[in-house]
Order: sequence, then structure tokens, then C-alpha cells
Amino acid sequence: MNELKRNVPSNTALSVNCFYTALLQPIYVTKTLIQVGYEPLPPVYKPRSLTRFVFYEGYYYPSLLEYIKYLKQKNGSYLVLYRGLAPRITSVFVTTTVKNELLAMLPKTSSRCPPEQIAHEVGRQCVATSGAVLMSHPFFVITNRMIVSLIGGEAKYGSLTGSIRTIYMEEGVTGFYDGLMPHLLSELLTVSTETLFKEITEKFELQRKIESLLGHSLNVMFIATSALNSIMVYPIQLTAVITSVSSARLAVSDIPSMQGTTQGWINCFRGLWRSGNTKRGNNLWMYRRANSESYFTPPGKGRQTTL
Repeated sequence: MNELKRNVPSNTALSVNCFYTALLQPIYVTKTLIQVGYEPLPPVYKPRSLTRFVFYEGYYYPSLLEYIKYLKQKNGSYLVLYRGLAPRITSVFVTTTVKNELLAMLPKTSSRCPPEQIAHEVGRQCVATSGAVLMSHPFFVITNRMIVSLIGGEAKYGSLTGSIRTIYMEEGVTGFYDGLMPHLLSELLTVSTETLFKEITEKFELQRKIESLLGHSLNVMFIATSALNSIMVYPIQLTAVITSVSSARLAVSDIPSMQGTTQGWINCFRGLWRSGNTKRGNNLWMYRRANSESYFTPPGKGRQTTL
């Protein structure tokens, strides 16, 4: 009975995670396609005006909703926006279960020294996260490959079982671990910084002190981790997605932005850095600026070129 009661909160959290994963799958599908550089809709010119004062003059790719509408029109159904949902939910299940079990096995520190307590908890979380990523990464690869197969319409990645068979036949077991290093590194950076900020905030009561100083509530940990994720972690997450599909024999490999990504994740990261694409797909709710120098010239300022 005690074991059953102990597992109720974790089972509830797992159900909630799976529900939100299914709910947000259309956004994940769109984001993944943008991350690999798939831009089927041409950018449109938007001059700087009163209604768009936050933008610079130039060409911008269509919004997230327009991208979703295009995917529906191309494939004839909104069901396409749930491509890869089965392996992604499986990944969430494996990640949550393995991490919770490992955390239950790893002992907590008996030290009363705050720095030692913080360091020990960060270590526990990193070990548990490493085990969870190693177990769930094959489903991460399958999810991304099922999604990018929409670009060329390849049927071999049309289902979970078909994807497993295709990867094993074409690449062997190692194919299931393409992009593992950047995926693991990004997850470790995320969990270590989140745990570090959480422990410091709780141990030294920073939340209460900052709120009393400012006179209103402020989620310090959320702001700090979000800023760090955007600056430091997201480029590595982007590299993980790209390298997880770069060696697959799919049409996505013909996209110009994917050239050179099969030469290792470090070279992939360097390529993204040199081309200024480390934030590609980071903010889907804003218009995404296109490289106007490479693609277009503004109306009335010269001849418009083609993609």
C-alpha cells in the first residue's frame, strides 16, 4: 500500500507530461522542420512601420500559423501535425520513469554544509538525467526522422515500427544514437543550471529577498534559466536535432542548410555558428527574418530574385 501511494504523484506527473506532449505536438513538428532549415514558403517584404516597429526593414518568413496551414494544405489533413507523436510520448514515458527510478536509488547527502548539499544534488540530477537520455535517445531520433520525412514524403519512416526497422537495416544499432552527444550535453546543462539555481534560491532565500526588495513577486529561477537556455543551451539542442537526422537517407539531406552536418556534431555546431543560425527556430511566435542579402531585394529598390 505504501509503495502504491508513493507512486501516485509520479504517475500523475507522467500522465500530465504525456497530455501536454500530445497537445503541443503540432508546434513541435513545425519547430523541427524549421530547425532543419525547411522553409517551403517564400519570405515576404515587411517595411518598418507603426504596426511593426519592433522589426527591422527586410524580408520575413511567414508566421507559425501560416506554416501550420501550409502543412495541412500540402498533406490534406491536420493529422500530419501529429507525425512522430507515438515515439515522442514513448520518449517522455521512458525519460520520466528512468529518471525517477534512478533518483530513488541515488542517496541524498547527510551533510549540513549548503555548498556540499547543492553540489551533491546537482550530481544526483545529472546522473539520473544521463541514464534517462541514454535510454530514451533512440525515440528522440525516431521522432525527428518521422517528422522530417514529411519533406520528401518517404514512407519508410511512416510508423514507429517501420522507423525502427529502417534505422536498423540501414545504419545498425549506432543509427539509434545519432546526435547523442549534443542531446546529452544540452540536457545536462539544462538540469544542472536549473538544479543549481533552485538550490541556491531555496538555501539562501533569494526569492524572498528579491521580492521584498522589488515590492512584488518575481520568479527569479524561471528568468535565469530561460535566459541561459536561450543563450547557451538552445544552439546545442538545435545541433542535436540536426545531427539526429543528417545521416538518414532522406530528402532533408538535400536542403542547403543541412550540407556538412554529417561530419560530426562539433562541425555542425561550428557551421551553425559561422552562418548565424544558432537561434533558428528558437522563437516561433515572432516573424523570422530571412537573409535579404541572399534572397531578395525590397520592392522598388531593384529586381526581385528567386529562391
